[in-house]
Amino acid sequence: MNPTQKQPHTPAALADLTPADTLRCAARYLEIRGWTQGDPYKLSEHDSFPPACTLGAIAMAVYGHPVAIEDRYCGDGAAADLWDTTVTCLADFLRHDGRTPNFDDNTPSTSATETVADWNDDATQTLPGVLDVLRDCAEDYDWTHATEDQLETYADHEYSQERLPTRAGFLVWRAAR
Repeated sequence: MNPTQKQPHTPAALADLTPADTLRCAARYLEIRGWTQGDPYKLSEHDSFPPACTLGAIAMAVYGHPVAIEDRYCGDGAAADLWDTTVTCLADFLRHDGRTPNFDDNTPSTSATETVADWNDDATQTLPGVLDVLRDCAEDYDWTHATEDQLETYADHEYSQERLPTRAGFLVWRAAR
């Protein structure tokens, strides 16, 4: 690329976020602001941070304000990539773990957004259940996307403390960093 051309810009706040980080932020948002079903946000007249569904909370974690939830993307650029990756990660976790309504009827053609929305809006869903799944998915992402260097550093740390490395220990160690 020619140095005189405008370089692509990734906002600093999004530069190092992973889907796991975004899912944890979405869970915290739901704890603080409230959870809804059926609509992405429960908007009132002067509500900058309204109660949200799971997709709305992910959007708030990525964009910092309510956005229209589209079938696949919410905008362009780094934020849209983070949105898409996070929603896809959660949908894959739900499908793999059998937590989606009518799991046997889900087909690969069902979009990630639809999968998450259907799961969120299921009549048996509760806020504690949603929070548990978001955090479990974040831990699963951290575990399955750990680099060899991270695993080696953690293992070295555990051996120096005369302990055996474990998945649970790695997740605690990773969260503390």
